[in-house]
Amino acid sequence: MQNQGTNIFRLVTVLADSALLLVLFAAIGYWRFDDLRIANPEYYNYYLQLLVLTVVSWYAAGRWSGIFSYTSGLEQRNVTANVLRAALAQFAMLAIIVVGLKGYYYSRVFLASYFSLLYGIAWLYRLFLVQYLRNQMARGKWQRTYVLAGTHATAEALRTLTELRPELGWSYQGTFEGKMTAADELICAHAPGTSGYEAATGHALSAGMRFRFLPDMGPKYAGQMFLENLEGIPLFSHRREPLSNWSNAFLKRIFDVFTSLLLLVTIGLWLFPLFALALLVTGAGWPLFSQRREGLSGKPFTVLKFKTMNSAGQSNVLQRWMRKTGLDELPQLVNVFFGQMSMVGPRPHTAGDGATYAASVATYKIRYWAKPGLTGLAQARGLRGGGSAARPEMLEERIRADVYYIEHWSFLLDLRIVIETAVRTLFAPATLHSK
Repeated sequence: MQNQGTNIFRLVTVLADSALLLVLFAAIGYWRFDDLRIANPEYYNYYLQLLVLTVVSWYAAGRWSGIFSYTSGLEQRNVTANVLRAALAQFAMLAIIVVGLKGYYYSRVFLASYFSLLYGIAWLYRLFLVQYLRNQMARGKWQRTYVLAGTHATAEALRTLTELRPELGWSYQGTFEGKMTAADELICAHAPGTSGYEAATGHALSAGMRFRFLPDMGPKYAGQMFLENLEGIPLFSHRREPLSNWSNAFLKRIFDVFTSLLLLVTIGLWLFPLFALALLVTGAGWPLFSQRREGLSGKPFTVLKFKTMNSAGQSNVLQRWMRKTGLDELPQLVNVFFGQMSMVGPRPHTAGDGATYAASVATYKIRYWAKPGLTGLAQARGLRGGGSAARPEMLEERIRADVYYIEHWSFLLDLRIVIETAVRTLFAPATLHSK
């Protein structure tokens, strides 16, 4: 769905990036080398090659990451994620090329200064531009007008949404009743094959209006529909699965292996023996125990934990502290390293708990679409453990957070959750448990 704001964003970002790439390159080059054409003509040619590679790779990475696209509902957080993806993609491309060319002649000071300023300025002006466009559309400018043919629950939801949020760039103009109407779009709520549908398509064609079909998803539908195509046959799915893409799954696995190995070497080698000794000394008995949990696709696996409760359900002070902070889960870094778990994902439940929760919350088993995690979005929000987790409303919040994570996974989201969990554990462990 496009409006004038989309075209403005694309034009401004393409032109501004072009000027930024060239002016910044020249300015930093002059600051670092004075006039390189005179000082060292051979290096001057190398840097011209670098400029060409930078421009080409930036637009290639930008097209892939979406930094030149403005879509309805685009917010600053989306801009940040898109620019970071573009920067990482460009960095990977340039690194391969420069290493392949043995580009030792490029100044590290120049490269660091140029690319840090390029990414920073490109990110900042996009934030301001997105906010400006949203403000302008909220005031009624650059709206894309539409009329509705027919009505049902989803059509009413669309009308309400566009009336409450004009910054999305869509303006409701009323109901189509078979007469010529001045609007950009005709959105049809009639089922295909009905007389109402045929009348709406005919009117849109004769009036030169863009035609869209809006299926009825029911009054309680609050998700998203995504269209796939199988030999020309449209198939709709309720949810996106970013981790079904092999490149996303591979990136997540690399992150898991690297992070778990780093933590096992830097922390596990001394902290695990220390905790084990402390548990033995305080009378907890054997410090480790294993338990069967449900993993990816509901398949069972064995998790490792520090023992924080005896057979009678009692805990000493150390065990209660470890359970409160979540440090009793640290041995699961071994599960992460061997691929049974991920650093971030829905927390694994036992088979008994899973069956109980699935009977209470309809979307529960969507959690099985991703590997269970050492931490997760629910835990980062404070929705973990404790007796409160058994309350139906608390359980629904936890499952909703898990489903949101699966539908909206990104590398940045994983990083954010890991950092938030670490901060909560170190500085505010009480916030790990929602009240």
